[in-house]
Amino acid sequence: MARSAARAFLPWVAGVTVAVIGLFAIVTIHLEKLGAAAIADSDTALAAGDVTTAIQRARDAAMSIAPGSRYPELGYARLASIAERAETHGSFEEARAAWQATWTAIRATRREQAEAARLREARAALVRISMRECEGGQSRAPATCGKITEASLAHDDLPPLSGSTALAFGAAAMALGAIVAARSTGTRRRAPFWALAALGAVVATLTLTTR
Repeated sequence: MARSAARAFLPWVAGVTVAVIGLFAIVTIHLEKLGAAAIADSDTALAAGDVTTAIQRARDAAMSIAPGSRYPELGYARLASIAERAETHGSFEEARAAWQATWTAIRATRREQAEAARLREARAALVRISMRECEGGQSRAPATCGKITEASLAHDDLPPLSGSTALAFGAAAMALGAIVAARSTGTRRRAPFWALAALGAVVATLTLTTR
C-alpha cells in the first residue's frame, strides 16, 4: 500500500522538478545573455563618446542578476568609473546620472541589504554632487540642495517589477500543467495539460525576453 502511494506520488515530484529546473534554466540563460549584451553595448557607447547610453546599458547589466554571473558586478563597476571620472572633470550631470543609475539598479532588483554599502555610497555621492552644483548659486545654498536631495531619496518609491504578474502566471501554468500531465493517464487526458505547460513556458519566456 505504501509503495503504491509512493509510486503515485512520484509523477507529481517529477513534474514539479522538471518545471522548476526548466524555468530556472530559462531565466538564468536569458539574464546571462542580457548582461553580456549590456556590457558590450556600454563598451561600444563609451568608445563612441555616448555616455548616456553607456550609463543606461551599464545599469541594465547591473540588473541582470543570475547565479554565477559576473555582469552585474561589471555593470556597477562601470557606473562607478563613469561617475568618478565625470565628477573629477566637473561633469556633474553625467556623474549624477551614473550614481542615479546605481541607485535605481539596486532598488529595482530589491537588493538593498545585499548592496547596502554600494547604496550608501550612491546616496552620499548624489547628495555631494547636488551640493557642488549649488555652490556659488544665488537661489539655494549648497546645504539646502543637499537636504532636498536627501529627502527625495528617502521618499523614493520602489520601481515596479514589470511583467511580474505575467511571469508568475507563466510559471504557475507551466508547473501545474506539467504536474497534472505527468499524473494523468492516457494521451487524450494528458494533451491539454501539456499544452497548458507549454503555454506557461511561452508566457514566462516572452515576459523575460521583453523586459
